[in-house]
Amino acid sequence: MQNVFIVGAKNLGNYGGYETFVDKLTEYHKENKEIKYHVAIKDKEYGEFEKNNARCFKIKVPNIGPAQAIYYDVKALSECCKYIKEHNIDNPIVYILACRIGPFAKHFRKKIHKLGGRLYINPDGHEWMRAKWSAPVRKYWKISEK
Repeated sequence: MQNVFIVGAKNLGNYGGYETFVDKLTEYHKENKEIKYHVAIKDKEYGEFEKNNARCFKIKVPNIGPAQAIYYDVKALSECCKYIKEHNIDNPIVYILACRIGPFAKHFRKKIHKLGGRLYINPDGHEWMRAKWSAPVRKYWKISEK
C-alpha cells in the first residue's frame, strides 16, 4: 500500500482550490486499497476523522495572524514524520500543496528521506505578491518560494 501524506489543505470540501483538489482526489481513490491518504486539516483542536477513506488529522493552530500558515505547515509535517515513524510506514510520500516552509524545507526533506520517504512540494508561487500580506510576510513568502 502507498501511504500519501498531504499538507496544505485547510479541510476537505469546497473551501478553496487545494481543498477541492484534495476532496476530489480522495473521493476518486476512496475504493482503491493500494493508496491510503493522510490529510492534515487546520483546526482549533486536535483529533482525527475519516472522509473518502482518507485519514484526516487535525492540526491545532493558534490564532497568531499570518504566521498561522507557517505554523500549520511545520506542525503538520512534524506530525506526518511522527506518524510515519510510529507506524513503520515504508516508502511514504509527503506532498506539500503550498510552498510556505522555505527555510524549513531542507530540514523536513532530510527527515523524510531518513524515514525512507519522498517529499514533493507544489510550486505554488506568487504568494509574495498578494497585497493582503504585510511587508515582512511578503518577504518571507518570496524567500520561501526560492
